[in-house]
This record gives sequence, C-alpha cells and structure tokens, in this order.
Amino acid sequence: MFWRRDHRPPLSARQRVDLELLLRRTIETAGKELIQQATWVRNLDELALNTEDVSEVLRSANAAVKTRLPKPATAVEVEVVTDDSIQQLSSYKAPESAGTNAKKLGSDDIAKIQISDQLLADPLRLVIELAAQHSMHYWQGIEPRHPLDLTPLTTHLLPICFGFGFLASDASLYDSQWSLVGYSGWTLSRSGYYTAEEIGYSLAVLSRIRPNLPKNWHQRLRPDSRETALKALKWFEAQDSSATLFDADQIPSSKCQRSQLTRWLKGDCPDFKLAAIEAMLLQNEPTDDVEADTMEITRSKDPSLVHAATKLLGRLRTPSEKANQRLSDLIRNRDVAIAIEAIHSAIATQISLVPHAKTIGKLLDYLGVHGQELTQRLSECTVQISTLSPVLCRQIDQALSMEEWEWALSLIQCLQTHSKRPAEEIKQYCRFSAKAMEVLEQA
Repeated sequence: MFWRRDHRPPLSARQRVDLELLLRRTIETAGKELIQQATWVRNLDELALNTEDVSEVLRSANAAVKTRLPKPATAVEVEVVTDDSIQQLSSYKAPESAGTNAKKLGSDDIAKIQISDQLLADPLRLVIELAAQHSMHYWQGIEPRHPLDLTPLTTHLLPICFGFGFLASDASLYDSQWSLVGYSGWTLSRSGYYTAEEIGYSLAVLSRIRPNLPKNWHQRLRPDSRETALKALKWFEAQDSSATLFDADQIPSSKCQRSQLTRWLKGDCPDFKLAAIEAMLLQNEPTDDVEADTMEITRSKDPSLVHAATKLLGRLRTPSEKANQRLSDLIRNRDVAIAIEAIHSAIATQISLVPHAKTIGKLLDYLGVHGQELTQRLSECTVQISTLSPVLCRQIDQALSMEEWEWALSLIQCLQTHSKRPAEEIKQYCRFSAKAMEVLEQA
C-alpha cells in the first residue's frame, strides 16, 4: 500500500465561500484594526475565571467575554434561567422597542441574555454561549443591516474573529463522562453553529491578516480543526492568485458587469466560480451565453458547485440538446439535492419529465413531508406525467394519516396537474379517499 498525498481542497466550495464572505462582512463592520489587535485565547485559564462560587463564575465569564468583543450600541442584561423556558443552553431576547436606545428605556425593555443554570458548572460552554449571545446583541445594533446579520451564520463568527476560536473549536463537539450510583456513560453534543473543521478554516483565513501570529499557532487546535487549518494554509499557497474571496479587491456580486462575472466563471478558482454563479442568479437574466461553461462546472467533483451550476442551467432561455441531455443526466444523480435542482431546472426550461417519472416517484417516496417544494414545482409542469398518480395518491394517504394538511393539499394540486381524472384516481388509489376528496374540493 502506498501513501498518496491528499490534494483535495479544505471543506466544500459552498462552505469556503460562505465563511470567507461572512468573515469579510464581519471585519468590514467590526473594524479590521480591532480584529488584528485581538488576543487569541489559547486556553480557558487565560480568562482567569473565578470558579469557586456559582455567582462569580458567571460574573467573571461575562466580564471576560464583554471586554474582548466590540462594544454594542445598547445595554444588555444577563440572567440565569432555571426552568424550561428556553429550549437551548442560552438565548437572546431583543428589546421590544428594537432600534431605539435601550439605555433610555425602562429595565423591562433592555435586551436580555438568558443562560441555563446547567452552564454554571461548565466554564468552557458558559464562555462560548455568552460570546454567541453577546455577538447577537452586537449585530442587533448594526444599521443598515444585511439579511444574514442576525443569523448564526454571521453572529457565531464574531467571537472567532475576536480571539475565541480555539475555545469554540474545543466546544464545537463536546463529550462528557458521567457516573451515578454504579452506572456510568458519556454523552456527545455540540456547542455553537460551526463545526470544528469550519472553525479551523476560519482561523486559517483570519491568519492572513494576522502576520505576527506564532508560527505553529495551529498546533493548539484539536486534531480535526488543526487538519483543516493546515490544509487551508497549503490551499492558499497553492492558488495561482494570492487573493481569496476574503481579501480580494473585487469579488463577484450582482452589481458586477456580466463580462467580469463570465471571466470568473471561466477561471480556475472554484470559489470565485461559485460566487459568480450566485451573482448571475441574483441578476435573474438568461444565461445562454455561458451554457457551455456552466455544463462543464456540473462535472465538478464538488457537489456544491454542481448544485449551483445546475440551478444556473434553469435560467437558459433556449437550451441546446446538450444542455437538455445534461439536465437529464443530473436528474439521475445520486446526490438528492442535485437531482431535485435538476428537476427544478428542467421545469423552468420546459423540458419534458415524462422519461424521469420513475426517478421522480422514488424521490417523492424518499422525501415524504420534506418534498413539498418539489411537489409544488411539479405542479408547474406543462406536460403531464400521468404515471405519477399512484405515487402521489400513496403520499396523499400518508399526509392525511399524519394530519399534514398543507402537504396533502400540495400533493392533490400536483395530482390535478398530472391527471386528467384526479377524483377517479383518488377513489381508485387512496385508502382515505373521503378525506382526500374533501381536500380536492378545497384545492
């Protein structure tokens, strides 16, 4: 057996693009100089938490977090919750009069961070949960606001940018042992939105603006984070251009000229390809001029690139025979997300799905209640797929038995599209035909 060097890039193109663009947004908002000056906390001991008293561990942890994160626009209170009022270990409550100065409002209208009392015995998780919720509060005060600013995609990156990356990596996949009256075991859980690998990649990206970091900073990371960080550093070195989406002077966006987006689409960097595809999708224009390049991208080994390119094929105004054949091939793809996107694109370009009835039926059975979007899109077909009727009726029975009325309605509307006699087929194939007929009358 011979050892072979792994030349695969770190993470998927989808993960890399999201992380780099969201890190870029975070730095532009919070300030590059502040992030460059932030100290990376290597160990929990560096925070000097007071763990001797329950009330003191919360106070000291909260102070350690607040002093390292950027100052928010308004005040926020931290309270311990001992009941089941929150489903997770922590939560954030924005003030009722969001957008106004909370300091001028009554105490009941100040933003609140709720912390489960379970965290008081776990300083690492306590710090990470506090950091996540304080970050949410910080982004709450940012105006104008991007649609992603108040999602975990963005808020959970702020602590990583300001030095909590090593601790976030430690807590990302959390195992704990327990013993009680002669029994013992262990539990496995997650803390934070991002995986250990994604945190490792984020730190590697941030190191591009932190030239004074210790040479072997990545050695402190847990093995899975460290492996991704090292792979990312080698990936950056191997690129023909020194620029990434994170630090490039110009990046693909819907405001870019079509010619520039086309150049990125034809380029060698998969991340710029994906960002260019998304920009073209936002422009919502026909993509016949990039049909060949888009089909080539659908042969990538990266499923996230294939998925995006498949979606772009749905914007073809007059698809060629090669494009039609490529979409047919993609409908049979083993990746369910790609197959579904290919069906959507085939519907958009008015390609007949009759030859794919068996594949579509299997997908509907596999997706179940999660296939509502697919059934809704199938209702837009211009050509009937009559052989879908038994599958749809079987799904209707399942929806009615689960009392999933919206799902049942979408299935019946789909049946109306693909059957000339939906009422007769409901009576023939549905066990709950009486209920199905009631829904049919409402459709």
